[in-house]
Amino acid sequence: MADPISVKRPIDQWRANGAWRSWALAGAVPLALLAIGEFATRMLIAQQMPSVAAFVRGLAGVVAIGAVVRSVCGIATHASLAATASEMAVLVGGGLLAEVAARGISPMVGGVLQMTASIIAVWWMYRIFKAAPQYRFAATALVGVLASAAIVLFAWRREWFGIAYGVSGITVMACGFLLGLSAVRRLLAASTPVTAVARTMLDEAIRMRVGLVLLVLLLVSLPLLPLLLDPTERLEYRLQFLISWALGGSGFILGLLTVLLACGSICGDIDSNRIHMTLTKPVTRGEFLLGKWLGITALNVLLVALCSAGVYTCVQILARSPTDESDREAIHSRVLTARKSVLPRHPRGADFERDLEREIDRIREQNPDFFLSANGDFQRGRIRHELIWQWHTITPDRQGEYVFDGLQRAKQAGKTFQLQLKPFADNVTVDRADVSFAIWLNDRPFPVGRGGQHLAYTLASRTLHTITLPTSEIDEQGSLRLRIANRNAVPPGEKVATSINFSPGQGLQVLYSVGSFESNYLRNVVEMWLKLVTIAAIGVAVATGLGFPVASLLGLMMFIAAIGSGYLGGAVDYYTGLDAGDATVTAMLRLRTGVFRNFVGQGEYWEAAKVVMAVFGDAFLSLVPSFARFDGVTRVATGMQIDLPNVAECAARLGILGPAVLGFIGWIIFERRDLVRANS
Repeated sequence: MADPISVKRPIDQWRANGAWRSWALAGAVPLALLAIGEFATRMLIAQQMPSVAAFVRGLAGVVAIGAVVRSVCGIATHASLAATASEMAVLVGGGLLAEVAARGISPMVGGVLQMTASIIAVWWMYRIFKAAPQYRFAATALVGVLASAAIVLFAWRREWFGIAYGVSGITVMACGFLLGLSAVRRLLAASTPVTAVARTMLDEAIRMRVGLVLLVLLLVSLPLLPLLLDPTERLEYRLQFLISWALGGSGFILGLLTVLLACGSICGDIDSNRIHMTLTKPVTRGEFLLGKWLGITALNVLLVALCSAGVYTCVQILARSPTDESDREAIHSRVLTARKSVLPRHPRGADFERDLEREIDRIREQNPDFFLSANGDFQRGRIRHELIWQWHTITPDRQGEYVFDGLQRAKQAGKTFQLQLKPFADNVTVDRADVSFAIWLNDRPFPVGRGGQHLAYTLASRTLHTITLPTSEIDEQGSLRLRIANRNAVPPGEKVATSINFSPGQGLQVLYSVGSFESNYLRNVVEMWLKLVTIAAIGVAVATGLGFPVASLLGLMMFIAAIGSGYLGGAVDYYTGLDAGDATVTAMLRLRTGVFRNFVGQGEYWEAAKVVMAVFGDAFLSLVPSFARFDGVTRVATGMQIDLPNVAECAARLGILGPAVLGFIGWIIFERRDLVRANS
């Protein structure tokens, strides 16, 4: 029968030996000192003695900090009074010296001295606890928080609010990471082979130099990013920049960290022969790989939660900055919201579709060679695109009509909605030349000025604009008929006015709010983590059969290809001239085979080689998970809704299917790999 004391919980043992009393006293004494100092300070202020009150408050703070440091040193290592005094001299004396230098020389010199003193204090505490490594981590973190507080106080007194917020953010994120890492380790405390490997993976993530560098870069860069914003820009643009770069940069750094951790851990275990010690225990190769993937995935849960919370806090703080009323309205209607997009249809409906088919048939009859058997579908799609583009082009002698359906929810949700458009002025060499046009909403002129005058809009070309419209203009069926008339003047040297065109799609659309920024932001965070789940599977899979340099290179290539899959696919098709859009694999194969034969028959071998490049490029991209369909960062930054079906598809593709396929491939390779000769 086991000894009752040996099975007693650690918390009971901790209470039994009286340690809790020492720690409680260590916390109560500084609080009591601060309370007494604050009471004495208020009494002195009431007696109109502000200088003495400031001295007493500072003295109370110094004594309280000294009590904390002395208590920690005494409890953990029974450190000598000299060691504690040296730590206090660095921490407090350095702060006082920085204040003197800031007032006597310059604030910049004082800031450098304060930063130097804080760094030395943290390093000195680390050295003091060299003999007690079990307490070194906690003691160093404690002094690090105190040193950060000193820097924040110094910056705040100098009204360097950006630096104060930045240092505070770094400290909070670092503490959150340390506490979160401890919580994740406790969640993986189950005594199973998979969780044991996962816990080891967490320890390796902290010890690996490349992982530590990326973690520090992540925790430092996010709180300091708001300092890079131009305060003269509109607050709307600053918020969009912050959201885009903070979330996008976090995702990129976490992707790099994930690939390098997976490859470094598995390849390091194989090269150092540590894997033989692991596999001699009741751990199979499949459990080993699953544990590595689980450890990285759990670490990513912590890092994604930490980064998203930090970015959200920065966004909320920045959104409260002073600005004018129009900018404030734009923030809440175009950034801190979740809007749905409605694209227009032609007012003639099905008749327009039949006209398109008749026009395509007419061109086929007049020029049958234009429709070769290999690329007939491609040419058909090109003609259709050109005709739709003509519909979105408004010449000076005509008007354009566009119908937006399904706006019942917009009519019920609020008083306004937005018309977003990006006009282009044809035949104008001036960049962003102005275009002028008038609009009618359901055959009623809008807007109407004094005396019933129909006012025209004059907007810069090649720029995205948003016009706020009243929901009262939407009819009872939830439809809006938009009519646009060209009002462009005749440019100098020309005989007619220029045309106005809107690129089909985002060039002309109706937007209305359907949700909150918080719910939209949370969906993006989920998609961000799901991408990292697949990236972790990529790193584990490539590391099962390759060495660290090659595995890291291949993993990073697949990661970057997954991010830019949409752009790379379009670039390959554009470079080779074979941009068939949504054509099927069979249709693209017929197209490229026919074009390749034509180029070879005509002796244009370089063009034929480009066709082969397109085939290999698309083949590589087909093996890489695509993130292009789940670009939530752009949608969050522009206030566009991330649909739940999109999140569900992301979970199915990147959270389940992708890791399962990659994990199976990695397991097959790892099961057949000779680990004895792997590093020979």
